Amino acid sequence: MVMTLQAKPKRANLSISTEGNKTCCELRIDCSPGLLTRGVWEIGDRHVFANRANRPLFSKRKLCNLVVTVYRQRDVTSEDIGKLGQSDSRIGALVFVPPFKGDLMWRLYPAILEANVHVGDEFFDRLVGALQSGKKAKWLELEIEKQGALEYGWEPDGSRIIWKLESTTESSWVNVESIDIGIETF
Repeated sequence: MVMTLQAKPKRANLSISTEGNKTCCELRIDCSPGLLTRGVWEIGDRHVFANRANRPLFSKRKLCNLVVTVYRQRDVTSEDIGKLGQSDSRIGALVFVPPFKGDLMWRLYPAILEANVHVGDEFFDRLVGALQSGKKAKWLELEIEKQGALEYGWEPDGSRIIWKLESTTESSWVNVESIDIGIETF
């Protein structure tokens, strides 16, 4: 069963690195739950991805933001794709990274959702071109799937999704099947 995670892109950063003859591009998109995004993603029993209007009931839960990193397919080695269990139907993974309490050497980090996706070269180039020309991303959707980890809440409209975590202290992941990004054109 495929479920949709909707978000509002806030900013994007493009990183270009070179190693020998190989150039690698990475587009990082910081997202938050959009004001018009309907629904709630409960993550375990302590975290949530939802806009403020949908969170009053879950006020004890801590908000997670979303970071989506988009890679050009040709920049990803087949070995990396194999390690991640990627295929034509799975373009990446959405990972819940639990909070890090910090210590004397490291600062506190809140919990976060991180999506790493690999897209076709044409998709990547068009997306980067649109953003570089000053157009803004208005919305972002990830289609997510992992048998047994995700389920719908009691609401008949499917607006609440529950992500049952394998561990509250270690990272958990689900498959990303597709990514859709809406770009403002005028």
